[in-house]
Amino acid sequence: MQYKTRSVFESAVWATQYALLTIGVVGLAWSLFKPGGWLYWLIALIAEHQPASYYYLALALASLLAGTLWLNQAKPGVIPNVLSFGCAFAGTYFILLLLLPL
Repeated sequence: MQYKTRSVFESAVWATQYALLTIGVVGLAWSLFKPGGWLYWLIALIAEHQPASYYYLALALASLLAGTLWLNQAKPGVIPNVLSFGCAFAGTYFILLLLLPL
């Protein structure tokens, strides 16, 4: 077994990727749970539009499950990569959103 040392560039890319991933997860959690955030908005939307909203919620969950199964059949192990990319993209978005007023 041979160990490969990381170059400075690989270390910087790794650190940047995980920093963006962490910022993305924190930003998504903040947008979800803040007062007036996505979770409160979704609960209010479901409460206002019963029973049709339950059908849409079930359809969204079923399509999410079907999409993950389809991606897993196309290439096993791709779901963590897609989630990492999505969270890193969200991290970049939240950084830019905070820098926009400056």
